[in-house]
Amino acid sequence: MTSPSTDKNQQTIWRNRFRSLWPQAPLGTAVMLAGVLNIVDGLRYQGLDLSGLEPLLELDSSLWAIGSGSQIFLGGLLFIIGIGLLWRLSVAWSFAVVVMTFTVAANLIQEKWQFSLFLPGIVLVASVFFRKKFNRRATGANFFFSLISLLSVIAYGSFGSLLLGRGFEPKISDLGMAFYFTVITVSTVGYGSTTPATLEARLFVVSLIIVGLSIVATSTASVIGPALSGELTRIFQPEEKHMKPTNHVILAGDGPISVNAAAELTEKGIPFVQIIPQGSNISLSSDQVIRGNPCEESVLSEAGIDSARLVIAAQEDDGQNAFISLVSKDLKAGISVLAVANSVQAISRLKLAQADIVFAPNALGGRILVDLVMGKEISEDHRDLIEGI
Repeated sequence: MTSPSTDKNQQTIWRNRFRSLWPQAPLGTAVMLAGVLNIVDGLRYQGLDLSGLEPLLELDSSLWAIGSGSQIFLGGLLFIIGIGLLWRLSVAWSFAVVVMTFTVAANLIQEKWQFSLFLPGIVLVASVFFRKKFNRRATGANFFFSLISLLSVIAYGSFGSLLLGRGFEPKISDLGMAFYFTVITVSTVGYGSTTPATLEARLFVVSLIIVGLSIVATSTASVIGPALSGELTRIFQPEEKHMKPTNHVILAGDGPISVNAAAELTEKGIPFVQIIPQGSNISLSSDQVIRGNPCEESVLSEAGIDSARLVIAAQEDDGQNAFISLVSKDLKAGISVLAVANSVQAISRLKLAQADIVFAPNALGGRILVDLVMGKEISEDHRDLIEGI
């Protein structure tokens, strides 16, 4: 029989594992499931003969095809975005909100009161609620999701305008013309050489403009936004430029451990740069502070990781500390990483994330506390932190 303490430890381990996966695992899985349901529902429509790429003669069939095609298109996007949510990527969250909004709208328009409508609706609300949990950024991920989304919009616009080709003036009769019409519509150029002449075609163009502009705007904000924001900051706030440090320590975090570590580093005369979130108040000189997300490559580069000797990942989230370790090693292979583990169970996972040293201060503090209870000797170096020995 297992002892009560063993059972309690097992419960703690499973509780911590659950916390490390919340909320990205259930939300990402739900988004992927919503994508699969919409793909399956879209494929249930009867297949249509598109031989010769000629627009369909039956308008009703064309509209049904566009309805099923939009569901398959949105479902595929949701599945890919769900994978990004599992990694807590902020760009995946942005696209998830946009695509799920249109998924819910597409199902409402077609009056599909079923699981493929309710699940995306519930996940949409949950995604907005847990917005702050999805804060990881990576340039490669931003580019990938933006490219996939843009290609999907172009495919949707080309397919739909080809099917409704007889509803345009002049008639859209081939894929090249459909592609051309989609590009000038989404880009808002609108030369006017091709215009929708029927109500159905106009409704399709409205949907293409709304979906296209939303995804283009999200892609622009994800890829170009961070770089543009940095350039504007450097132009209008030149006084905040940082001197490039060398052979220094990068301290990522603004919690109690980070604050105390910064004080000790200052007292010992060890050069360091601290990365803190926007809006955080730290009493250090401007040359020692970088504001941003330490999980981002650009922020670590700004902190001088190319010339640093050590990175301290001291965020209050073990997942973020693991990500900081991986990104740091990717940017500079030989750099040392000291990762803070907020729980004993996170030690092994942080080692898997290539951290050279893993430190669990909460667990260590608990052991020292018990040593005091048992009357054991405490190192002279720590006597100033304990009163009454």
